[in-house]
Amino acid sequence: MSEPNLEELNESIKLLSKYRDRLNKEVTLIAKKLQMSPKAINSTLKDNSELTKINHIIINLISQRENQLEKKHLEKTLSQ
Repeated sequence: MSEPNLEELNESIKLLSKYRDRLNKEVTLIAKKLQMSPKAINSTLKDNSELTKINHIIINLISQRENQLEKKHLEKTLSQ
């Protein structure tokens, strides 16, 4: 499997971030309808396995993007 290019990484990060934000809002809205305390809502968001998984994936993708950018910069520097 080939390495994703910067454009693909950026698009994936953007889409996953939008999904994470939407999920976060939905969980918060439901928790408010259930009249949960702000502390309980924050705890629920923090402990939500899907949000945690999405955050880890986003962090991984950002790391891949940074590695590619560093690699391109190094290649450019060496070619000069």
